[in-house]
Amino acid sequence: MARFFARFGIQRIVMKFRKIKFKIIAAALLLAAILCAAFIRIVPDYSTSRGFAVVSLSDYDKYKQGYCLKENRILPKEELYKRVAGAYLDYDVKLYWMIDDYRLKTFGSLWSSRYEVAYYELENINLSNCFEVLEKYYQEGKTTEQILMKELKAKKTDPKKYLKINLKDTSVGFDRPIVMVNGDDKAVTGTLFLDKFAIFNGNYMQFNHSEYIYDLVTNFDITREYYKKRKNAVVGIGKGFKFDNCGNINYPLEEYYLGGRDIERH
Repeated sequence: MARFFARFGIQRIVMKFRKIKFKIIAAALLLAAILCAAFIRIVPDYSTSRGFAVVSLSDYDKYKQGYCLKENRILPKEELYKRVAGAYLDYDVKLYWMIDDYRLKTFGSLWSSRYEVAYYELENINLSNCFEVLEKYYQEGKTTEQILMKELKAKKTDPKKYLKINLKDTSVGFDRPIVMVNGDDKAVTGTLFLDKFAIFNGNYMQFNHSEYIYDLVTNFDITREYYKKRKNAVVGIGKGFKFDNCGNINYPLEEYYLGGRDIERH
């Protein structure tokens, strides 16, 4: 009996110690949470996979003023917008690389683009005559491949060097037509970017306009009207791709990849 009471007493002491230990840990965690709430904050940082950075209260205040914390300066609007647009272009072509690579491995060369998926600059065409030039060649019965590669001498390029920022309407575009070449083994297609492909509002960039060009297109009247309409477009508040103060963009690459790689071919 004495042994029983001794053992029972020890168990009570252990249980009491555990309760005290739990209270101490809980109090420590609560104190840590209070200190964190008082002295650290979270700000957007889309250069990281998690999309945010933990910063001090003073750095948080600087971020709210517009500072790029990694460079300890406020980027001029033109520089910031060029960074954001450049990041978008990089992500967009990377998306198509991933999709093209997946389709090649999964379905074979029938699904793979005949040319490298990339941005190309063109000769003998400019922003003022691009629709007329394309329409002429299509009406002559030429294919998209013939038009881009032979007639317009498409050459792989870095599109970022041709970016043009309009601070008046907070838009970004190119100072010449730029095309992203895509397609499969049977037909070449292209996405044509012109002078107002995206618009900025606050810390959002909204895609505005591009033209899909493909074989059998002969009439560009509807395209012209749509292009004129998009020239006067404004961005919706809180819509599009969010970006941080350093120009990093919140581009859902994996989501777009999973949603686009298995689209059926028509």
